[in-house]
Amino acid sequence: MGFYKNHEKEILTMHLISQILGKIKLECAPQEPQWEHVILEITTRGFSTGSLNCNDIHFEIEANLADHIITIRTIDNENNIQMTAGKSIRDYYYELVTVTQDLGLDISINTRPQEMMAAIPFESDTEHHHYDRETAIEVLKWFQFAKDTEMKFIAPLRNRKVHPGLFWGTFDVSCILVYNEYRPFPDDSKVIERAAFDEHMIEFGFWLGDHDFDNPTFFVLPYPFVNGEELDVTGDFPSGAYFNKRMAEYIMEIKTGVGEADAEMVLDFFHASFKEAAAYLGSPDLEYNYKDLKMDDHTGN
Repeated sequence: MGFYKNHEKEILTMHLISQILGKIKLECAPQEPQWEHVILEITTRGFSTGSLNCNDIHFEIEANLADHIITIRTIDNENNIQMTAGKSIRDYYYELVTVTQDLGLDISINTRPQEMMAAIPFESDTEHHHYDRETAIEVLKWFQFAKDTEMKFIAPLRNRKVHPGLFWGTFDVSCILVYNEYRPFPDDSKVIERAAFDEHMIEFGFWLGDHDFDNPTFFVLPYPFVNGEELDVTGDFPSGAYFNKRMAEYIMEIKTGVGEADAEMVLDFFHASFKEAAAYLGSPDLEYNYKDLKMDDHTGN
């Protein structure tokens, strides 16, 4: 079995922890297009809300997967919640509520998970309690690998962009190139989709796997979605990459451990997919995106 199948329960528990942090950020951060304001930051030790403000109190919450604690920081205080095997999502939720209330943070969130099969409200969820230290470290390494590789790809491109971060609804690390062409999502009743997909865009992302993909997987998704056709896979694509017609996105599954994952191969996948996805969207500025930056190379300095 692959990484996801071997660690499904542990990944799901971390996913739900990220949902609690993400919903707190949703409550406190000013709104931005494509839900950019709710993305969790990938840090040196885990994932974080970044700096938020509530009741004129600046605070940050980090799920520290390296030290196995959730840390709530303000200018005057630092509180830690232990992440351990056997502790349920209900326990994490109530401990976070207690700490934030004691700090004077008036935070109220929708406690039902979003965009995932698990539907138990946080305050009732005793089913998910599978935290494992070694798995947490491995997940952190995968997230950091994905963030670094996506950043290396997207950073020099001359376009409006959403930088890599953890989308906690789907537990994927993604970045986005956005084109200034309004294209509203066709079903306005879908609250998440109507805000996520309302402009021409291409998403470059990574997730740890699921019931259909045993291993960590990179993807490239253009919007408006590809419908009824299959985009080309040219000789520029790495071996094993393909276009998934059902999912309407390019796919490349990584079947090695994170220590052997090839960042250059992922970059080749992104560049090849970008070219084909941009052509599908009729983007006029692909060449402009690649114009050199007039900066000295500082790599290694």
